[in-house]
Amino acid sequence: MPSFSSSLHVLAEHTWLGVVAALLFVAGLGTAGPVVARNYRALMALPLWVVRLVLRIIGPELRPIRLFLAIFLFNATAIFLYLVSGVLIVVPAAMAFLTGLNIGVVMLKAGELKLPGTERSLATALRADEGATIPGWVNLCGLLVLALELPCLWISVGMGIGMARKLTAPGHYALKMIGDLLTERVQAYWMIILPALFLSAIAETAAIRGQMRRGC
Repeated sequence: MPSFSSSLHVLAEHTWLGVVAALLFVAGLGTAGPVVARNYRALMALPLWVVRLVLRIIGPELRPIRLFLAIFLFNATAIFLYLVSGVLIVVPAAMAFLTGLNIGVVMLKAGELKLPGTERSLATALRADEGATIPGWVNLCGLLVLALELPCLWISVGMGIGMARKLTAPGHYALKMIGDLLTERVQAYWMIILPALFLSAIAETAAIRGQMRRGC
């Protein structure tokens, strides 16, 4: 019977691979600048399309419930796929880099992303009024998001890389081994990662709403 401690042990086993994933993520983030500066549309198309789609679903008002559901469901789905992507061997490492690249592209292009049905950009909508003081709890929520969401991403990719490493050993790419590796990862996901993403989505929703202009 899986337990919280056994799931925590699985995460701990992949700490260093999580660091590798973090380095790949940062490398992707750093690559976003040159990609945007040189206008490599092929590399920017997917993340910008996804953000526009999510904004259409949420609506221009960025209402809290829709915002929370969009953040939580997107992160939960993406991170689950990262976690089990080791079946495809090279995919986890590539996804760590591409996730950093995609986030960097969205951050740099936020001023050009329009909210549906308005002339306001995403950057404008999330910017506090000039001269306004951002409450301390908003900054705290932002820090909580960083403390929960990024480690979940990195350790999940690390588990994907670890799975790929085990499956590439001679004779190990078999259904039983794949099943065993998937089982321990899914258990850790349900017991630790998913609750952390739930809390992170609440904090991120609160932070975004707290930073929005009063006119939004």
